[in-house]
Amino acid sequence: MKRFLLFILTLMMVSIGDSLCFKANIGVSPYEALALTFNYMSHIKVGTLTLLVNACMILFQITLSKQFKIKYVLQFLMSLFFGLVVNAIVYQVLGGITLQYYQSLIIEIIGLCFSASGCGLLVALNVCVFPCEGFALTFSETFKVDFQKARQVMDIILVITCISLSLSFQCGFALREGTIMAACIFSPIMGFVQRSATKGLSLQN
Repeated sequence: MKRFLLFILTLMMVSIGDSLCFKANIGVSPYEALALTFNYMSHIKVGTLTLLVNACMILFQITLSKQFKIKYVLQFLMSLFFGLVVNAIVYQVLGGITLQYYQSLIIEIIGLCFSASGCGLLVALNVCVFPCEGFALTFSETFKVDFQKARQVMDIILVITCISLSLSFQCGFALREGTIMAACIFSPIMGFVQRSATKGLSLQN
């Protein structure tokens, strides 16, 4: 029960962090960029679109594994919670706020720190992973390829898709300077938090 409570709080941390990055509007990670690009095209709320993208990733996992597992239900519930929190923060809590560019930079950095720390804690808790990582893991297990390579190829495909959609529909670019910032600081923060949290949980056990 304690682990699941920590899981919910950590998921909230990731949701807040990603919401701040969406609000900063100076670029997000390749996976989040897909939902943001669809948002630029359709003006549907970005949290709702994130839920739809995650649902597709869950369907891909079911198709590859050819079986239905309880973890897919957990991934959907994660995605639903995430989407609701993102919509609430981006459109209600922060909806009426206009940011100067330097403020967007600050918000982006804070958001990345929150999100990366939360992701590190999620990995350490080992309760459930986000659908994007779940799909990459299922793909690597099905086709016997390295997980990291599968995740990198997935990011490359997402980048190409987002750029192509932005150019085709002449909408905003979700891949900007914030994306470069994420590439530089996300993994180091996530790795540090994950190692520290794993060590702490081991000592408690």
